[in-house]
Amino acid sequence: HIRLHFFGDMTPISPDLRALARETDEITEHLSKDDFQANVCLNYGGRDEIINAARRYAEDYAAGRAGALTEESFGAYLYSAGIPDPDLLIRPGGEQRISNFLLWQCAYSEFYFTDVLWPDFTGAELDKAIAEYRRRDRRFGAVKNP
Repeated sequence: HIRLHFFGDMTPISPDLRALARETDEITEHLSKDDFQANVCLNYGGRDEIINAARRYAEDYAAGRAGALTEESFGAYLYSAGIPDPDLLIRPGGEQRISNFLLWQCAYSEFYFTDVLWPDFTGAELDKAIAEYRRRDRRFGAVKNP
């Protein structure tokens, strides 16, 4: 019960690999959104995603296929369209930056930074990240009342 979705600029990737990614998306798309979803980013960059979405929106708008620009309507042009924004972004390896990753989608994500390298990131490390996340007061941009 794992939904698998590939996104990124797939145009420079071989046609066979693109077809395999599409086939995998189609095979798993029937699974419930309550099941686990894994997203595989190939040839992905957050800035590139936003520029690509803006170009596609502009083309649709010029052709009369798009209405007013809103956060919701723009989100439909992103590689991650239809996928919920992440609640938690875990950054292993001691880095404290997001490195051009899911720039639009992480607007209200909680971040967890750890010195543990990705190959050493165990279930126990994931439990620590989730425990830290559960202690957070998520306000989605709202100001905390004193």
